Amino acid sequence: MPVTTIPHPSTSTSTTNAASITRPVYFWRPFEEGTGFLGQWYHAPFTVDGSTKARLFGDEKVARDMLKTRDPKAHKALGRKVRGFDEGVWNKNKFEIVVQGNMHKFTLCEDAENMKRWLLATGDRELVEASPMDRIWGIGFAAKDAGVNRHRWGQNLLGKALMAIRTRLREEEAKEKKPDTPEAKT
Repeated sequence: MPVTTIPHPSTSTSTTNAASITRPVYFWRPFEEGTGFLGQWYHAPFTVDGSTKARLFGDEKVARDMLKTRDPKAHKALGRKVRGFDEGVWNKNKFEIVVQGNMHKFTLCEDAENMKRWLLATGDRELVEASPMDRIWGIGFAAKDAGVNRHRWGQNLLGKALMAIRTRLREEEAKEKKPDTPEAKT
């Protein structure tokens, strides 16, 4: 991973740095320096027992096929082949499924320590998937066009999922750093 260019809030002293902290962090492609790790196509292998979308709809064949490959493009193609797919059921479950999958990415991948550190280094900045082709997981605009089109953005569900993960990771870190209390010893 290239050196991250995302400033951490605690290092900001100038007006320029303060302004950069409030701007969104735009990401999309895995090769983008400093932000590529946020995207779904970034190489961060991890193994968990499951192919949640396929199992959600009872398609064990696709679930087995998903477990046989590590290729994200193959996973995406298989996800589109799930039998019994119900858009209403998917819409109710997709966000938490993606949060869980990305939580694994940031805690179980081969480079989890760095991945977690990089995500936390985004501070409180809004994370935005600037995919011009995806208005559900992204905003439907490239980063260069995003600011002037904010009123027309898509849902940015991936960015919101990553911000939820960032919050969970901070909460876990806070619990780990909390000193023993009398209540904890009972």
